[in-house]
Amino acid sequence: MAIDPEIIVGSSKPNDSSRGPWRMAVALGPDERAEATVDAHVLLVEDDPDDVMVIKRSLRDSPIKLDMRVCEDGKIAFDYLEARAAEDLAPPDLILLDLNMPVIDGATFLQKLRAHDTLHSIPVCVLTTATDEETIRQAYESGANAVVSKVDTLEGMSAILNTIVEFWFSTAQRYYLD
Repeated sequence: MAIDPEIIVGSSKPNDSSRGPWRMAVALGPDERAEATVDAHVLLVEDDPDDVMVIKRSLRDSPIKLDMRVCEDGKIAFDYLEARAAEDLAPPDLILLDLNMPVIDGATFLQKLRAHDTLHSIPVCVLTTATDEETIRQAYESGANAVVSKVDTLEGMSAILNTIVEFWFSTAQRYYLD
């Protein structure tokens, strides 16, 4: 499957188990391509449409221009990443990952990602409602670079997500392993 770098792949519809995963691809027009210059590419792996909306709203006014792709489960995300790798397209600069998802959960996705020959070094920040020590430990053992608790308010999520983006794209020294 060829991936066009001008296509945004994602999901904006809740899972419907009777029809399988739902995907959306939107091609950017010529005017939109001119404005599509971004500082960083982020892959959001999240099955809850409300959380997707909150995360997108939270990062809308980020001083760092982000191209955000959305996949609703770990399988869709992994297939997307492998297809990009097969086409020699750059991986995302950061993955924001939910843990509790259908098909392939966050921990399994992390393990597959870390075992992959070319995708293993993509930074992953887990966003979760879980606060128990065991879940957090498992996320780190599976390969998370950071684990952050989701909060209930837009203002709280905005502060958290903008801190994550500021850290990964302005503060941290990134080094990509081959």
